[in-house]
Amino acid sequence: MTQTIEVSARTVEDAIKKGIAELGISEADAQIEVLDEGDSGGLFGFGRKDAIVRISAIEETESSEEDFATDDAIDEIKEVVEMSIEEQEEIEQSAVKFIASIMQNLGIHGKMSSYFDEEGTLHLNIVGDNVGGAIGRRGETLDALQYLTILAVNKNREEYTRVSLDIGGYRERRIKNMAQNARRSADRVLRTGRRYTLKPMSPAERRQVHIALQDYEGVKTYSEGKEPERCVVIALDNEE
Repeated sequence: MTQTIEVSARTVEDAIKKGIAELGISEADAQIEVLDEGDSGGLFGFGRKDAIVRISAIEETESSEEDFATDDAIDEIKEVVEMSIEEQEEIEQSAVKFIASIMQNLGIHGKMSSYFDEEGTLHLNIVGDNVGGAIGRRGETLDALQYLTILAVNKNREEYTRVSLDIGGYRERRIKNMAQNARRSADRVLRTGRRYTLKPMSPAERRQVHIALQDYEGVKTYSEGKEPERCVVIALDNEE
């Protein structure tokens, strides 16, 4: 029977060390899932929150039957469609107008910039004071606003346009932190030889992890589980 515990500590690494010591196993014999990366807090550490990990002692006979070929983060990547300057301007104006009306209704004031990248994704960036209400807990409100903007932009259009909305630099910081955590986790997989499961993420966040590690030598990534508990798994590239 697999033994599983949840452990908290100041950092993820400290929680892992504490957990494997409690189970009496080595890190190579542990299945590790990061439930909460924690928060270092503000000035003088006020508001600090411990990291939480779930650790399982894995039996050697345990097997895995995930389907690598049908990962949602790969399936959701749509074909990039060439657009004229006029089409881009029309889409951009529509998105800016839509988001501006929502911000006004929320009583949030700031500045917005927008541009299309080389892959045809429309980026909308909003900066201003007191924008936290448009970000929400763990970016849930921001994700909802981005989803609504995508629906508005693609309404009655045959070609699909991706939209990335960021408010107060939250998504940029989040993507940077996820990429750093993904690389640390990949190093752990290479060091221990054991696959590593990240905490549940949204499809957009999982896609960023896949992108961050797509050229990381020695490891591969795939998703498993059902929404909203679907997770990215990092494993050795030669794992069967």
